[in-house]
Amino acid sequence: MKYLILLLIPVFSFQAKAQLDRKAIYSALASDSKEVVQKQLDGIQSVKESSEVKAFKGALQMKAAQFQKTAKDKLNLFNAGKKILESEIKSNDGNAEYRFLRLLIQENAPKQLKYSGNIDDDVITIVAGYSKLKESTKTALESYAKKSSALKGLL
Repeated sequence: MKYLILLLIPVFSFQAKAQLDRKAIYSALASDSKEVVQKQLDGIQSVKESSEVKAFKGALQMKAAQFQKTAKDKLNLFNAGKKILESEIKSNDGNAEYRFLRLLIQENAPKQLKYSGNIDDDVITIVAGYSKLKESTKTALESYAKKSSALKGLL
């Protein structure tokens, strides 16, 4: 029994140290594949919860909403993700990465959701905080800026 416990400790330690794969998450947010988005949403469940994990989870839920079958399910999932992301932005107002996540969603959300009121503020925060972002986030941001009407020519 003692040996079994010793064998299991590394397994649990590895699971607790799982980290966000920003590159894969940003690829999923840019994807039109339900499976790709769901894979990232499922994978983020194994990462220890933090403000950062919550922000990505909220953004992924909002993206996943487009793949729901009914309008009610789409709206419910979108609003659940929005609540999570907005809460993290409120708690971390100057976080450029969270603002980038919201900008990604705002620029691509259907107009009827009326989720576009923070684009200008988000752009200001993103540009101001660009130099402090992780390299994987900078890469995703630079790629997105090429097709973003709000970021075009700013980076």
